[in-house]
Amino acid sequence: MVFMVTTIHTCAKCESADIRRNGHSNGHARNQCKACGYQARFVPAAVAKAVQYAQVEALLVERNSQRSIARVTGVARMTIAKRLKKSGGRLTALAPVTPEKGAAQGMGNPRVG
Repeated sequence: MVFMVTTIHTCAKCESADIRRNGHSNGHARNQCKACGYQARFVPAAVAKAVQYAQVEALLVERNSQRSIARVTGVARMTIAKRLKKSGGRLTALAPVTPEKGAAQGMGNPRVG
């Protein structure tokens, strides 16, 4: 089966779907809304979100906190928690775990007996 993905651009100002191509800028297509005349480079939201989520996953592998990831990427903390839960802990399992300083040297809590 072959699935075709189609993206529908809408105007950021008037939400109209009546968009036409209007040249290019820096190698990217520019579009113009036929309803209000607004011109911009319309980037599909799915592409932008995919880039954001890839950055979130990379930061989760580095074992950053969810709150710090939310600050850096702009993704909501609950969305980060959902993505971590959906991965089944696979993202945190990939990160190397470093032993604690005392445990590595065999200097745990000795009991005085």
